Amino acid sequence: MSDPHYHREAEKYESPIPSREHILSFIQEKPKSKRQLFEVLSLEDDQKKAFERRLRAMVRDKQLSCNKSGVYRPFSNRGLISGTVIANPKGFGFVSLDKGGKDLRLSSQQMKLAFHGDKVKVRLLNRKLDAEIVEVTETVNTLVGRLHIDQKGSYVVVDDKRIKHQIDIVEFLEGCSDNQVVVVEVLTSPTLEKNATGRITSILGNYLDEGVEVDSAIHRHQIPSTFGDEALKESAKLPTKVLPKDKENRIDITNLELVTIDGEDSRDFDDAVYAIPSKKGWKLIVAIADVSHYVKEDTELDTESLERGNSVYFPHRVVPMLPEVISNGLCSLNPEVERLCMACEMEIDSVGSLLEYKFYPAVMLSHARLTYTEVNEMLENKKSPLRKKYSNVQENVDFLYGLYQTLRISRQKRGVMDFDRIESQILFDDKGKIENIIARKRNDAHKLIEECMLMANQAAAKYLQRENEDFLYRVHPKPTSEKVEVTRQFLNAIDLRLEGGLEPDSSDFAKLLKNAIGREDENIIKTVVLRTMKQATYTPKNEGHFGLAFEDYTHFTSPIRRYPDLLVHRAIKRSLLNNHREQSNRMVEMGAHLSMTERRADDASRDVEQWLKCEYMRDKVGESFSGVISGVAGFGLFVELTDIFVEGLVSVRDLKEDYFIFDDVHHQLKGQRGGRIYRLGDTIKVKVVSVNLDDRKIEFVPVN
Repeated sequence: MSDPHYHREAEKYESPIPSREHILSFIQEKPKSKRQLFEVLSLEDDQKKAFERRLRAMVRDKQLSCNKSGVYRPFSNRGLISGTVIANPKGFGFVSLDKGGKDLRLSSQQMKLAFHGDKVKVRLLNRKLDAEIVEVTETVNTLVGRLHIDQKGSYVVVDDKRIKHQIDIVEFLEGCSDNQVVVVEVLTSPTLEKNATGRITSILGNYLDEGVEVDSAIHRHQIPSTFGDEALKESAKLPTKVLPKDKENRIDITNLELVTIDGEDSRDFDDAVYAIPSKKGWKLIVAIADVSHYVKEDTELDTESLERGNSVYFPHRVVPMLPEVISNGLCSLNPEVERLCMACEMEIDSVGSLLEYKFYPAVMLSHARLTYTEVNEMLENKKSPLRKKYSNVQENVDFLYGLYQTLRISRQKRGVMDFDRIESQILFDDKGKIENIIARKRNDAHKLIEECMLMANQAAAKYLQRENEDFLYRVHPKPTSEKVEVTRQFLNAIDLRLEGGLEPDSSDFAKLLKNAIGREDENIIKTVVLRTMKQATYTPKNEGHFGLAFEDYTHFTSPIRRYPDLLVHRAIKRSLLNNHREQSNRMVEMGAHLSMTERRADDASRDVEQWLKCEYMRDKVGESFSGVISGVAGFGLFVELTDIFVEGLVSVRDLKEDYFIFDDVHHQLKGQRGGRIYRLGDTIKVKVVSVNLDDRKIEFVPVN
């Protein structure tokens, strides 16, 4: 069959190649490989390279599609599936489907066509759930990375290790130089033959400048960090103090000796507490800053705070959910200043059960700004000078402690899992570099406040459920039976029993953790149980909170830094005004969004902390430390250094004394010949051999 467009092609090429129309006519009925097309079109050798270029162009222009086996067929939108690309640092990836279901797999070759986070349309290739990218419908707009300028040209290596693409830079900002951390706007997507191109839109600083790691994480995780003009205008119009008209229709509780108890470096105070004995046991009042009075629905302030979802806490910087005039000023429960609040007043019996509760808008005054350290000293030392310093609130502090001891009884009775894990605290010098990493001490004052907040959150959930209001629960689902079974196999091997069958409740896990106290492998058991648990989320559907052993639970106590709490405050106010709102699908969407922003904040904070720890360890290469095996995998051992809480990897290739087999049930590597065992929780001495800031990785080798 002759090409009807031969003469057109002859004007372009000395050796004319088949036209696009002619190619399509040959594969319309039956797809063909490149070799088959060579034969059926009788191509000469000097035509083949140009023909191959034409095939690639037709794929690019969505006239043809080419599968993994190199077979070409006419492009079709039929049967295409939409989703989001999820990249793996090893080079391959997945597509998370918009409509749910199992993820589809993308080969490393397919991943050359898209970035992590891109929206794509894909075609399913086989029953193994392999897919090919047919179209990138929405690409990642901006990326962060390190600028390299050398003989090869100018390009950016992206900071996110899930993105293997190099971005060729075609437009610069004034002042750009080698080894800077920059923000890049993607101009063209990558192809199989070419890198993506981009232009530099912002210079964050030189690679090791102070604060660059935080700015980089903010951009990389797409955390909104600046407020728009309209939101700032709205916040600027707010008063700087409580106005007389704002006190109308509120209960005055300024005479109550409410106190705030927070960390030494806290700047925003959104909760205050007061307790007193009652006939039934205890009366507890938890007063929470009334953010909803100032941040109204559907304003720019509200829109931007929803987009953020929560404040993001980095080791030495905070990206607030609300402008500081609100979070650190008007809504912060500073001492001796009148503030608007939402009060939760509760009656609690002698064994810590919640009997009654009510909510009301109020005007309050914090009678003291206390720290956890101060309160703990007052509780431990009855002769502490602090008791005299804070004599005006000392009785309240003592009552709060009495209530806490009662609430501990309820906690134990419910069967709450108590992991009591050590957290690390990073100390910085005046240049913003790590000076030391120490254990963050958690005392009874921390636990006292935690129990008060838990009671208020529980009361809010029960109240709104009773009123049939539209709000978000804080849900922690029970673990899957598969994970429970894996955990039970591990426990059986170390002579521990997890009761409860296929569906143990939280009290079964609590009993297990109690039985593990004092054992040499106590920390191993805590780690394994923790990894059995699911992640908590926000949803309008009540599934209970497994970890806290609450049937009803929400977040009410931190509206300055968490948007779900602000939603709960608004729901309570609607109920108090008999202005009920029908339940809607929008709350489902908001729950998914706010669960995502919480994970985003955690990931960004962890990212920065790991970068700082790597920087801290750079001058310690060659030094030896004692550590504990914190994780075991087929490729090696994760080890956390005992005194400085830094984690690194001992590769299995550096365990040279034997050939080691991974035992996932017992969380161990076992030598095939000599029987040497490296198990989760074992102590080990290691030497630092390398630190890679770009990959946030530290490598160890065992010592002896």
